[in-house]
Amino acid sequence: MLLLILGANTYAADTILNFPTTADGFIQHLTPKASNSRQAKGLDKPKKGIAVIEEDQPKVGALILFDFDSANIKTESYALLNEFAKALKTGLKQAKFEIIGHTDNVGTEPYNLGLSIQRAKAVKDFLVKGLDIETERLEITGYGETKPIDSNATEVGRAQNRRVEFMRLN
Repeated sequence: MLLLILGANTYAADTILNFPTTADGFIQHLTPKASNSRQAKGLDKPKKGIAVIEEDQPKVGALILFDFDSANIKTESYALLNEFAKALKTGLKQAKFEIIGHTDNVGTEPYNLGLSIQRAKAVKDFLVKGLDIETERLEITGYGETKPIDSNATEVGRAQNRRVEFMRLN
């Protein structure tokens, strides 16, 4: 993994996320690409107890806006969440997802971890209670400030790091 160093901050430069804004964009980026990775790696016969490891699980970022220091979703993000729900009801009907919350580095690590979990839960609740997505299709995880995709040295970078990701699990 390549790390870029900016002052005292490091972040993974290879963490490039797509940020779709439409149902079609979510479907496109969250649909696994067909590959024959087992044969390419010489794994043409499955071994008992070893699952096929996908190199790149389909994952996208979503810049869901929250009230400051809270897990209240701002109304400006409702349209984006409606598009994700539309994708879940059409082209991604059978898929299960992990909703992953992230924060910038303002605040303590334990606080940010809790906040990232609360925000992921808020997104799940919005999708389940408000848009009729089945709860068993969605899991939540929070990483707090531990997986930035941009520098926390600027407001623009911190805004990029305050995100939710949707990762396809199946």
